[in-house]
Amino acid sequence: MLVGCGELGVQTAGLLQASHYDAVGARRTVHHLPESLPALCIDITQPATLKVLSEQQWHAVIITLTADSFSAEAYRKTYVQGLQNVLRSISGPINAQAASALPLLLFASSTSVYGQTDGSDVDEYSPTFPRGFSGQTMLEAEALIDLYPGPACSIRFGGIYGRGKSRLIARLQAGEICPSQPTMISNRIHHNDCCHIFMHLLQQHEAGRLLDARYLAVDSGPTPLHDVMQWLANQNKIPLESLTEGAVIGRGGNKRCLNNRLLASGFNLTYPTFKEGFSDFQSL
Repeated sequence: MLVGCGELGVQTAGLLQASHYDAVGARRTVHHLPESLPALCIDITQPATLKVLSEQQWHAVIITLTADSFSAEAYRKTYVQGLQNVLRSISGPINAQAASALPLLLFASSTSVYGQTDGSDVDEYSPTFPRGFSGQTMLEAEALIDLYPGPACSIRFGGIYGRGKSRLIARLQAGEICPSQPTMISNRIHHNDCCHIFMHLLQQHEAGRLLDARYLAVDSGPTPLHDVMQWLANQNKIPLESLTEGAVIGRGGNKRCLNNRLLASGFNLTYPTFKEGFSDFQSL
């Protein structure tokens, strides 16, 4: 079951179905789902709608939530209150099922749980002191996942790209580039690789391998965002001298996220750096 089931969920469901899994998408507006994907209409903020989740023995549950807005209230409503409702529905009454009978749970978290701004390397062992409400709320959500009595892990995705028109190229075409100083390191992960990470961890679990509680899901090329935009400008034949430095892009802090644990688990990136990942966005 894919709870939330936006773009990540839909594409992951396609991979699951291609590998002969039965996939079900669960979300509030099911008419957005493809006809090929069976759907459950739920609202994670309304516990009464979640009874259907406990009516089937799920093999795995992939949770990819999206808050209604970028606000502390919306984040708490989705990632804390809504997630609590989902976990209660999946695990049922306390002690009602052995932990071994509970489904694998994969939760899409975020690198926003890190608050580092000094350009330092971070991995799953690094301290998490998020400065903003989004990272603080995601850290609370991860703590809820840790309390789940069955097998589970939180996947800390970097900036996901690779669907639709690139905002960076659009900004370059408008004549603007992000400033070179202060340095802002970009930690990205291609949309397709995100979906394959879910598949990889599911298959690792099925093979009897114990999953870690956390995985940093980024590509292997953290790069200053100014350098990324310069490369994109060159690839799209946008003269650098025509660009003016604009406002800082994003809110990801300044840190270099490392994916060593993910790669050590046997995962291979299709898009190891932004250069491979942005190839589909050239000349838009």
